Amino acid sequence: MASTDSVKRFLAHPAVLVAIAAIVVRLVLMPLLTYDYDIYHWAQIIENFQTGDGLYDIDAYYYTPTWGYLLGFISLVMDAFLNVGDFGIRFVELLPVEDLAFRFHTATTVTLSFAVCMKIPIMLADLATGYLLYRFIRDEFGSERKALFGLILWLFCPTLIYMSGVQAQFDSFSALFMMLTFVLIRNDRNLLAGMTFAAGVMLKFFPAFTVIVLVAYVLVKHRADGTGLRRVAASVIGASLVTLVMYIPIIMSGDVATSLSFVTGRAGDMQEVLLVAIGNYIVIAIAVAGMLAFGWLMHRSSPEDADRNLLVYTFLALSAAMFMSATPQYMLVMLPFMIMVMMGCDGRMRLPYILICAGSIISALANNNVLLLDGASAYLGLVSADWINSVAEALHTFVGSQTYMGYVCNVGQVLEYIGFILIPLIWYDKVVERYSPRLAAGLRGLKRWDVE
Repeated sequence: MASTDSVKRFLAHPAVLVAIAAIVVRLVLMPLLTYDYDIYHWAQIIENFQTGDGLYDIDAYYYTPTWGYLLGFISLVMDAFLNVGDFGIRFVELLPVEDLAFRFHTATTVTLSFAVCMKIPIMLADLATGYLLYRFIRDEFGSERKALFGLILWLFCPTLIYMSGVQAQFDSFSALFMMLTFVLIRNDRNLLAGMTFAAGVMLKFFPAFTVIVLVAYVLVKHRADGTGLRRVAASVIGASLVTLVMYIPIIMSGDVATSLSFVTGRAGDMQEVLLVAIGNYIVIAIAVAGMLAFGWLMHRSSPEDADRNLLVYTFLALSAAMFMSATPQYMLVMLPFMIMVMMGCDGRMRLPYILICAGSIISALANNNVLLLDGASAYLGLVSADWINSVAEALHTFVGSQTYMGYVCNVGQVLEYIGFILIPLIWYDKVVERYSPRLAAGLRGLKRWDVE
């Protein structure tokens, strides 16, 4: 009886109810809506594993190996416990989508069961990050209500729901590794922090922009006892171990250059654009300047302020890195830190949160629109392939230099960038006041999400 009562109390806890509601929302979306392009590649990679090919043996995987190994684990689970069957079909009725102006679509449509299998691990990463975020806010700021509201802001961010419930993009794991690094390093688990940091950087490179802040924090926190360098060394050892373990198979297969193609390929693409658009140099400079500046400010902190400043400068460094791209999923690595700062330091971050979340989901839906119904058409017959083709063609009609969806996507990206710009302006409103008292007054008057 006692155990039954404990289970009932656990299930009745507000945080658990929020998590259950978030799970239900995602489970409803998982079979109904799927972005075709990314998940098609995940299916191809797992099929490569199952036929004995390596991660880079067939041209389907363009990232460093972290996500590939996670896919391998998912494959093992599916083989051991599930009967997924075929991963997808060539849905010939949708072949016209491969000729759209937005080229990241395919008529190869994964099965509903495979889509759900791929999305559930990403949902679990959402929940794990939410738990860490909830515990941090509750313990650090001493408020159950703040912690609960922060959990809601995380789990019900529309872009987070979209990435785990619809697109099956793995940035939720990037957020989880960054959050783990933050929690571990605050608790002096430096070896483990280095390991999670390396795994996160090799998943998506944005966490790398916090490295100076993290190192400076360790040195500042342990300035008095003189153990800072030893603890940094432990983190370096942890990061090196993870990198070595992940890269031994890649080195042996001679695929190191291929494993870095996500970064080098993007850099090459940007180089072509940079010849005609100097703005890309500017956003890279902003990201690097943020990494250096907030690392320096962390270094100048007093040991008494080190814990608080680690949160603030990690958030600000990540927000500066976001200027490099307004691609919707990238902002997820920053989002937990924005929520923690919003709940415990400055409720005015409410406005950037709204703008960034709204802009990112607008961009995601504009890019993928009715083509999210591919699986529902192929396997459930909810809509016809002819209808999808006709609507998609209409949405991708050029008006001037852009398609209709291109303009909508641009609106979303503009909203995101306004949110990114507002973050440092709000935090440094006293500096803004020196140059524009009126703007500073407006920033101070912004509504807050202050929860007791």
